[in-house]
Amino acid sequence: MEWADSGRGRIKTFKKSVLKFLSLTCGIIAISLYLVYQWGNMLQDLPEPVIVEFKPATSLDELANQLSSKKIVSSAELFSVWVRLYSDYRQFQAGLYRFSDEVSADKVAETFIDGNTYHPIVLKYTIPEGFTYKQFAERLVALGVGSSKEFKKLYRDKGLLKKNKITSVSLEGYIYPATYQFNKMLSAREAIEFALKTFWEKLPDRYEADLRGMNLTLSQAVTFASLIELETNIDDERPKVAEVIWRRLKNGEPLAIDASIIFGIKDFKGDLKWKHLADRSNRYNTRIHKGLPPSPIGSPSILSLKAVLNPTNQGYYYYVLDFENMTRHHFSKTLKEHNRYVRKLVERSRRKKQ
Repeated sequence: MEWADSGRGRIKTFKKSVLKFLSLTCGIIAISLYLVYQWGNMLQDLPEPVIVEFKPATSLDELANQLSSKKIVSSAELFSVWVRLYSDYRQFQAGLYRFSDEVSADKVAETFIDGNTYHPIVLKYTIPEGFTYKQFAERLVALGVGSSKEFKKLYRDKGLLKKNKITSVSLEGYIYPATYQFNKMLSAREAIEFALKTFWEKLPDRYEADLRGMNLTLSQAVTFASLIELETNIDDERPKVAEVIWRRLKNGEPLAIDASIIFGIKDFKGDLKWKHLADRSNRYNTRIHKGLPPSPIGSPSILSLKAVLNPTNQGYYYYVLDFENMTRHHFSKTLKEHNRYVRKLVERSRRKKQ
C-alpha cells in the first residue's frame, strides 16, 4: 500500500509539472504571438520613397528579404512570420509598388493585397494662363509629344472642333491652362483632347446659360476672357478690365488692346511699331477694327472667364500701367485723367533711360 501511495504521488506531481510546463509554454506562445502582432502594426518612417518590384512567383521569404534590404520592414524573418499568421500571401498581387512616409508590415501587406501598384510619371508639363496654342504646341513637341506639323494640322481640324463642341474657328483659347501629368507618352491629338476635356470640366456651372443672359456666345466669351487674361494677371484687376471692354463694345469704340494686335502679327519680333498699329489687314488690330477679335488670343483662366460675367461698374473707360507700381494698372473714367497718367508714365520711362 505504501508503494502504491508513493507511485500515485509521483504521478500526481508529474501531472502538475506537465500542466505547469504546458501553461508556461502556452503563455510564452501567446506573448510571442502578441509581440509579433504588435510588431506588424508598428509604424516606421521612410526617409525617402522606395520602389519595390514584386515579380510573379516570388516566394514570401524572397519578398521579405527584399523589403528588409530596402528598410521597408525591420526584419525579414518577422515579416514572413507575421504574414503567415495574420495575412494571406496568396492574395498578394505582383507589380511595381512605391512606399513612402510611414509604413508597417500591416500597411505593406494591405498594399500588396489591394494591388495599389505604382505607375511612374513619364510626362509632365504646365500650360500657363494666357499661353497661345502655338506656345502649347512648342512646349509639347520639345517634350517629344507629336510634331509641329501634327499640331498645326489639328489647330483648325473641323472634326476635332465639332467633337468638342467648339464653334470658334480654331482651338485657340480652349487649351485649359494647368499642370498635366501622365504615366504614358501621349500623341498630339491625345494631349489636345485631354486639355479640351479639362476645359469643359472646369467651366463654371450654368456658365453658358448666364452668357445667354448677356447676349454672348461661349466663343465670344472665351475671346473676351482671353483679352482680359493677356492684359492683366492681377485678380482684382480682371473685373475692371472687363468693365472697360464692355463699355467700349456697347459704345461701338475700338478696344485698342495691343496684345490682340500682337497676336495677329506673324513672327512678331517683340517690337510693336506704328506700321503694326496702322495695319488694317490684321483682323486682330483692335485699334482699327471694332468689336471683339475673330478668335481668342490665348488660354484664359477661370477667373478671367468669370470676370466677363462680373465686371465692375465704376465708370472705368481707360487703363494704363501704374507709374508708381508697374505690375498694376491705373483705371480712369475720363480721357483727361487717363492722359495725365499716360504723361506721368512717359516721364518716368524717360528718367529711367537717362
